[in-house]
Amino acid sequence: MHKLILFIKTYEPDFKTVYKLLDSIDEFNKDSIPVVISVNDEHFGFLKKDCHEKYKVYRDSEICKTTITEGWRYQQIIKCNVYKLNICENYVAIDSDAVFIKNFYISDFMYDENTPYTIMQESKDLLEMTERVGMDSENLFFKRALRDTRPFFGNKGKEWDYGPSPYIWNCKVWEHFNEVFLKEISLTFDQFFTQIDKKSYSPSDCVIYGEYLLKTRLIDILPIGSLFKVYHYKKQYAIEKNQLKLEQLRKIYLGLIHQSNWRRKKKKWYRFF
Repeated sequence: MHKLILFIKTYEPDFKTVYKLLDSIDEFNKDSIPVVISVNDEHFGFLKKDCHEKYKVYRDSEICKTTITEGWRYQQIIKCNVYKLNICENYVAIDSDAVFIKNFYISDFMYDENTPYTIMQESKDLLEMTERVGMDSENLFFKRALRDTRPFFGNKGKEWDYGPSPYIWNCKVWEHFNEVFLKEISLTFDQFFTQIDKKSYSPSDCVIYGEYLLKTRLIDILPIGSLFKVYHYKKQYAIEKNQLKLEQLRKIYLGLIHQSNWRRKKKKWYRFF
């Protein structure tokens, strides 16, 4: 069993960007961390042949089955159930719209052989940017998801942001959540997700993980900030795109993400490559 893997959930519309991500992993993955990909069953055969040869590729149904079909929610559920593969103790869940920009190592994700870092921060820079582009920071996605999720776990205190992606997750936490907590309250994962969905703009996998870890302390919590520079909003990108060069961003981040919800509207969304 691997101590750590890189896990990518993708589907056919994102293949073009996932190939860029995989190229960046091939270039910068200096500790040869294993790469595992999961693809929607109906798109499995469309992934390039060399991906099947170079990486371990699963159909989504080999991880879990879900009644939830809406894309955003569906992909979260697949990512949360990777522990069922029984192939790793920890994994870095990476979205298809990410790309690495510098060398990375196991030590970027793991404090020691057994303890992963946990992304857990107040994200004041994101709150500030949200206000700068004319949005209400109190209504930000992670805050809404947190407020709707936290009552299930009885946590209190600061409103933590357990993102952005990529996330570093421990399989023991997800397994305990599914096999202990959900059974105690007689809910399936889909049912739990749906209960939050009735209240919130959308459930958040990283909020569920972070709040459950905060409740149970199943592993030591060693908080870190964002691994990647994320351009959440088109207006944010317009403001920041010329402020720092790639060489400067490499000093701070492992990679870049241009959110796919606005990226596809631009022909040239990749400024640096």
